[in-house]
Amino acid sequence: MRLLTPLAAAAALAFAAPAFAQSTPPAPPAAQAVSPEEAAIEAKGQAFEAVINQMNAELEAILKDESKSAAAVTAETNAVIDRRAADINTFANEVEAFIKAEAAKPEHAAQKDEMIAGAAQAQQAIASIPDQIRAGVQQALAARAAAPASPQ
Repeated sequence: MRLLTPLAAAAALAFAAPAFAQSTPPAPPAAQAVSPEEAAIEAKGQAFEAVINQMNAELEAILKDESKSAAAVTAETNAVIDRRAADINTFANEVEAFIKAEAAKPEHAAQKDEMIAGAAQAQQAIASIPDQIRAGVQQALAARAAAPASPQ
């Protein structure tokens, strides 16, 4: 079971917010210069993705071990999530700060309010990932408990 479907939605929202706010079509990729701020947030996004992928691998390994009780799985997965919570919150705050900084630029004056609202939504969506994953773990445990026992 993939626990990170909410992550995909949060990341899409986080990185799409500036694009949604643009009123003119973007220049072709070859002509588009990437600002140092954009390059930095992209690098942070890639590092964040690596952290999330590692966390997902750890969580899936715990969930696959059917010899563990639901309480043990919950405790172990919570420990994994708790170890990554600071990274998630840091990235959420960095995305929000990036979008707000972009909104403050004169060329985005017409979209400033939308971008600032999008920044807050992106921050909240990313910061909610730990709770969404915890809920996913509980759903997986409920499904496991409801499944018929496999013959041994």
